Amino acid sequence: MSEDKIKILALENEQGICDKLVILRKRSGLTQQKAADGMGITRSTLNGYENGVRKPKFEAARKMADFYGVPVEYLLGYNADYEEKYSPQTQVLLQTLKGATEEEIAQAVKIIEALKK
Repeated sequence: MSEDKIKILALENEQGICDKLVILRKRSGLTQQKAADGMGITRSTLNGYENGVRKPKFEAARKMADFYGVPVEYLLGYNADYEEKYSPQTQVLLQTLKGATEEEIAQAVKIIEALKK
């Protein structure tokens, strides 16, 4: 088992929002910068949330939950039994397609179908 996998599993034992943010980001394979860009916040703000230095307001928590495709209740610790509906890779794909035009989605589907062959 890789060192990163061990670190992620260790973090899963914690229930704080900062730990959940790190777990969700790492599972998605994103850097802090990429995740922050996707959420519409600065990297330093996300860093503060992940390190427990800053506490997000509800609207910011909702934005982050939407980005990762999880209920805000899970992120805030109200639903500890939540199981992710989609794999981290699928969540990243869905997030990427958010706001895409029908034409862009059709092109993405064609690319995915070609990769599956």
